[in-house]
Amino acid sequence: MKHNKQHTSLLITALKKGDERAFKTIYESNKKPLSAFINSYTKNQAQTDDIVQDTFIKLWNAKEGIDENISLGGFLCKIAYYTFIDTFRKKKREQSMLDVWQYKKLMLLVKEESDIKKEKIHLIEKAIEKLPPKCKEIFVMSKFEQLKYAEIAEQLGLSIKTVEVQMGKAFSIIRKEVNKSGLFNLFLHFSGLFFLKKKGLGHPS
Repeated sequence: MKHNKQHTSLLITALKKGDERAFKTIYESNKKPLSAFINSYTKNQAQTDDIVQDTFIKLWNAKEGIDENISLGGFLCKIAYYTFIDTFRKKKREQSMLDVWQYKKLMLLVKEESDIKKEKIHLIEKAIEKLPPKCKEIFVMSKFEQLKYAEIAEQLGLSIKTVEVQMGKAFSIIRKEVNKSGLFNLFLHFSGLFFLKKKGLGHPS
């Protein structure tokens, strides 16, 4: 035991003088037990390897101030443990920053999409407002009240053929108004919703 302590003391003395062979000996003797120690915390071999490497780099950089009488194994474990803590805190901080960035990015996309949809819906509403009164009434009953052509015809006292013709006319007018903006497919997507009712676009009086 005394021999080992003296040997360690000599290695540290040599290390303090910048002896790379002493550093290599210390590295080879302590790498495996240090790795096992840190891996009990990380449970991740790649992270363990990084911490062990950083630990020996720190040992080399701080070599001039090392006490020759220290327990080298304990000293290395202490460096490794604090390196692990620093790494853990850094990763936690980075993850927190990443979460914030991702959230902000998501919110921005949602806002942009919402703004775009609002503008597109506004354009579609304007196009529907340009429909002739009877045509608009039939269109709203079909697309926003989800009534079948036969139901519309019965309620308005029209033939089903007339309803079909008016619907064709409505689509033609709307297509002409919004197709230049590439919005007709979007209109079809929204046509089953009830946003027109919320906007006050009911049957014309």
